[in-house]
Amino acid sequence: MLRLVQLRLQNFGPYKGDQVIDFPHDDGVTIVYGENMRGKTSLLNAIRYALFGKLLGRGSNLIPLHQTGNWEAAADGRFGFKVILAFEHDGHQYELTRICAPRPGVSKPESDADYAEEALLRKDKNVLGPGERDDELARIMPEQVSRFFLFDGELLQQYEELLRNESEMGQQIAQAIERILGIPILTNARRDLRELHKAAQKQESKAAQKDLQTRELGNHLADLTEQRAHQEKELARLEAAVAQAREKKAALEGAMRKSERLGALLSERDRLAKENGELDEKIAAKRDRLKEVLANSWHGMLSAKLNEHRRAVATKTQELEARAKDATIAATLLDQKTVALKERVCPVCRQDVSSEAGAALVAEVGAPNAADQAILDQDELLELRKEMAILAGLDPRDDTDLIRELIVTMEDAVVERATKLDRIAEIEDQIKGVDQSTFYAQKSEYEALIRDITILEGGIKPQRQKGLEIDESIAEIEKRLRKVGGVEMEKERQRSDLYGKLHSLFSDAVAEYRERLRKRVEADATSLFVKLTSEPDYKGLAINESYGLSIMHKDGHEIPLRSAGAEHVVALSLMGALQKNAPLRGPIIMDSPLQRLDDTHTRNVVKALPHMAQQVALLVYESELKPQFARELLLGKLRAEYHMIRRSARHTEIEKGIGSAA
Repeated sequence: MLRLVQLRLQNFGPYKGDQVIDFPHDDGVTIVYGENMRGKTSLLNAIRYALFGKLLGRGSNLIPLHQTGNWEAAADGRFGFKVILAFEHDGHQYELTRICAPRPGVSKPESDADYAEEALLRKDKNVLGPGERDDELARIMPEQVSRFFLFDGELLQQYEELLRNESEMGQQIAQAIERILGIPILTNARRDLRELHKAAQKQESKAAQKDLQTRELGNHLADLTEQRAHQEKELARLEAAVAQAREKKAALEGAMRKSERLGALLSERDRLAKENGELDEKIAAKRDRLKEVLANSWHGMLSAKLNEHRRAVATKTQELEARAKDATIAATLLDQKTVALKERVCPVCRQDVSSEAGAALVAEVGAPNAADQAILDQDELLELRKEMAILAGLDPRDDTDLIRELIVTMEDAVVERATKLDRIAEIEDQIKGVDQSTFYAQKSEYEALIRDITILEGGIKPQRQKGLEIDESIAEIEKRLRKVGGVEMEKERQRSDLYGKLHSLFSDAVAEYRERLRKRVEADATSLFVKLTSEPDYKGLAINESYGLSIMHKDGHEIPLRSAGAEHVVALSLMGALQKNAPLRGPIIMDSPLQRLDDTHTRNVVKALPHMAQQVALLVYESELKPQFARELLLGKLRAEYHMIRRSARHTEIEKGIGSAA
């Protein structure tokens, strides 16, 4: 087991000069108190830098070396920094020193290229060589599993990815969990046996080629083994490419999380610009409609006069139409009377016209002719009908409400557009001077990686299917060879069968061991979760294939939505379960692990800390965990307290003792 003994810093981050934290040898909890921007995360980074030579910021982005040295020391002309970590492991004493100093000849470094790094590892006072040093550190604390020992409370959302089997982050965390649980030992053995089995099959094909009876089958087997070698090589290439692309994607996700605020602002700006374009179209359409309505709005204002005039024209038209009808009848009668005088016979009844009747007809025919008046009436009637047609096209309806609605809608759209423009201006002011091109480049690269991963994964499935088909063909050839093979063939066949059975055995063992581990992790995480949670209706946790833990209600149903506090408790339960089941054990260093928890959950978590690992260190601020509160809960398991004391904005000192930070 890895146990920390001492951490010594020299001009590292905000820690000016030499600063020391001694970790008690007895099992228990060490608490380091510090307000925001005093250096809690820098302490976590110092341990990470000592073990792995890396400095990580928010979003798992690398921090430049040039930005890590103490600012005040640099202002005094002292550049660079040093970290010394003393620890114990398997009965041996270690002292690991990492130094970052300006390169020879560089008086004032301006970038990482101006610095040189050195690493020195002593084991029981013996200095190890570079290769020995790296192998020893990788054995003691593999970087891939460090997330379960150096724990940043602000990255808890990553553990939610474990519930989504398809996510890259979830797969990476699941792989790290299996590594800490020791599964790679079995999978490596399975892989080695697979290689031995393939070599034995190759030898079997060579033996078959020597025998005349089996030469054809041997050649076929050799071809198949060659095909399988190419297929496995291509499959390995595709899987490596997918893994590399996923790693890049995860790194980009981390970088994009760091600029998440910028991304949100840019997305909001683009959305508002698009919505304003739609508002412009809406305003233009309403304006055109208003012009159209206003063009005929005077009709409604004159509706009373128009209706009165329309009625007068209609009456006059009716009168003229009646007079025209009478004139037509009169003209017809006149024609008949004229015929009767001329022929002296009535054209209607065909009776003779008497002298007296003729005299009367002469008087009527000689009266003034109405034809001329009828012509005048027809001309006037035509004009009146034209006027009626014009009047019919004049809509006398009142469009006041429609006009009012159009104006109000336009005004609302104009106000909304102005509001959005104001917000766009605010966003532009907030992102002024920010390199937007980098964000868009990352976004473009991220989308390209997603496409690449999709294409590569599309190629993996047929390659695996091809491998299965080749294996089936090889098995069939081997079956036929057993029937006709000689002594030499039998020996090679037995060797191939042995390795094949061993490979199958280890494959089954991996599956069985993985399932047992998952169940143990589930049981231990549930046991710890029940102690941590304040909800009595929660029965425990259920684990999925990716080691993701779901909260289960006492009625047997899963809790679908979890709060940030619940995620904290679940993640802490997982960490405790991994510590209990892992062959690799070490201290847990937690940075701000309680900030999302209420008082009840904080109480439960603090009381459970001594059961999560033999050595626990908390980096917290006092409002997150009151010193007196922690002392009452931990009692004899609180081994040491440290406080980060502010000397200036760029100068923090670490003091051991009891009491609040100054």
